[in-house]
Amino acid sequence: MNNLIPKSERLRAKLKTYLLTASVIPAFLMLLIPGVYPELNSGTVASRNIVIGFFAYNGYGNNLYLDNVRTGAQINYDVKVTSLLNIPYDTTYSVLQSGTDTITPRIGISNVGRVASADSIKVFLRIDPIGYFDSSMIAPIGSGVSVATSMDRITYPIGVPLYLSAYLSYDLDSNRSNDTLRQTTVVLPGYKRKVLFEEFTSNSSPSCANNNSYLNQFINNNFSEVCAIKYHLGFLGTDSFYIANPEGSDARRRYYYASAVPLTIADGKTFISIPYGDSLNLYVPYKNRQLRGTPIDITVTDERLGPGVIRATATVNILSALKPGNYRLRFNAVERYRYDTLQGTNGESNFYDIFRNVFPDTNGIPINTSPGTNQYSVTYNIDPRWQDTMIYTCAFIQNDADREVMNSAKSRVDVASVICDKPIGISNKADLLNVNDVNRGIAFGETDSIQSSLIAEPFEAFFPPIGWRIFNQDGFISYDQFTGANGPSIGGIRSVIMNFYDYNIPGQRDSMYSTSYVNLFDSDTLRFDYAYAQYNATNIDSLMVKVSIDGGTSFPYEVFRKGGLGLATAPQTSSSFVPQNNTEWRSFSFPLSGIVSATTSSTNTPGKFELHQNFPNPFNPSTYISFSIPVRSRVKLIVYDMLGREVRQLADNSFEPGNHKVVFDAAGLSSGIYFYTISTPGFSSTKRMAFIK
Repeated sequence: MNNLIPKSERLRAKLKTYLLTASVIPAFLMLLIPGVYPELNSGTVASRNIVIGFFAYNGYGNNLYLDNVRTGAQINYDVKVTSLLNIPYDTTYSVLQSGTDTITPRIGISNVGRVASADSIKVFLRIDPIGYFDSSMIAPIGSGVSVATSMDRITYPIGVPLYLSAYLSYDLDSNRSNDTLRQTTVVLPGYKRKVLFEEFTSNSSPSCANNNSYLNQFINNNFSEVCAIKYHLGFLGTDSFYIANPEGSDARRRYYYASAVPLTIADGKTFISIPYGDSLNLYVPYKNRQLRGTPIDITVTDERLGPGVIRATATVNILSALKPGNYRLRFNAVERYRYDTLQGTNGESNFYDIFRNVFPDTNGIPINTSPGTNQYSVTYNIDPRWQDTMIYTCAFIQNDADREVMNSAKSRVDVASVICDKPIGISNKADLLNVNDVNRGIAFGETDSIQSSLIAEPFEAFFPPIGWRIFNQDGFISYDQFTGANGPSIGGIRSVIMNFYDYNIPGQRDSMYSTSYVNLFDSDTLRFDYAYAQYNATNIDSLMVKVSIDGGTSFPYEVFRKGGLGLATAPQTSSSFVPQNNTEWRSFSFPLSGIVSATTSSTNTPGKFELHQNFPNPFNPSTYISFSIPVRSRVKLIVYDMLGREVRQLADNSFEPGNHKVVFDAAGLSSGIYFYTISTPGFSSTKRMAFIK
């Protein structure tokens, strides 16, 4: 067992901060044909839309898996494009500062119809503005089967927005609405990152003794590519490293709401699963983070000013304006290695990368987030209890808004020979001890990208899917994508995991909200696959599924509630549960007649203010911009360019309650990305649109 311890100029500035993260496209004069039309999804249509909420309660038991969330009528012939498997949507960063990069696009296709496809399926991929076009032929696929096809390798320019359209051609397909997937992607210049591993440990914890030798070996094997800081905690017994600086260690524990040892976090975002003896638990998150470029580079140097005095200097280079956040630079004095002759009660005696202190304080230094190079320095004294020759500085930049570490660096480059303590055989689960400072809500994962019509979500693309949202109370373990387990209804290799097994903060509630499933009928059914195994009879995890008919504001309809043994689909296990075959999954269905039909006669007046995504998007040559208002209101609708400058005012007058839209015709204009924003008394919202010729 692990061991537990007790949000005009302001709008313009906001847009400018966000937009500078993409390459600037020359502004164009927009040709508009304004008017008021019935909203496409108004009246009874709007009342036929639902959002599904998955609400998980953590009992620190075992893993829960979800897959293939679907609604709508299943027809005989229906093949869909599910994903661009290896091209993320929206903005990412390269590990290169300029030039070009290459990728072999992979497209996911699923047969969500009742019967096998009778003929081959042709899949196409178009990427503008680089003029890429390719196609691939797929053999007939069975009902519920997913396949992936590779297209010709492409070379793309770093920093240029790409507009991708993946679509298929299948003569028998009766549902064309899901045959095309459109996506906007921009890969900005960036740097390779050094992944920061922060561990909470204790030399009184048997589980730490069992796992730390493997973590030490991993850190030493990859010392030039990673940074490591070990925070010792003293709640389980005497720990001399904790006693030397309890304030610093406790501050970091509270920052992360850490409640167990050993507990290791990569780049502030990824919990490392135990046991560390399973190398995949360390190498997979390490490689996943290392392959993600970052806009920030940092180097650290130490200068000896005299006996026992170090001046540490961090040189920070930022390539492009950072997204809004609270970016802090923290300098840490770290002791590379120490042999403790007074062994901990767990048998450990070899300790690496020990946290000694943080400078200038635990809050860190706010950094300049504009592009350019800046230097920051701190001076600190070496404590007599520290081993002078082993002290080095490790610095990292972290966005305190979401805890992501943007990059890290250290002043030490040598690798100490690893002396491993012998592991002992114990449970891989944490021993719980109540703590009272885990109580914070953090919302993340909401996407603002180009959506396509779906009746099924197989979770095969990047997570969370476009339009889905995650709400995580403590900011760490929550719903995530898992590769290696797939629900039985639709083929694939991925699903959603709620990792209760490593979620050592019992009592936490995590929520996952679907995109809107639209234009449903009272004959439709909500379906999804799930899998779960108990850890024991005491640690009870549970899942509730609820349905919203007001866009996700409220969830009055509970359709699923199970916990513990009632949730289980597989035998109890003390190992981290992964469903091995279809027999360890269950498929759940719930008729929507009591939900959808009960609202089809409702009023046409919307229940809330809302700006809708333009449709289609990307568009050529015209698109609709729609909005909803529940009461008579004065509405301003304005379009901005990529620099946050006002391009056109579409509306500035009073509108009656209801659903309204304007049509925008951009024939003859240049391609580009633009933003449109709505402002009413007490409400404002902004969305992005892309014009592609």
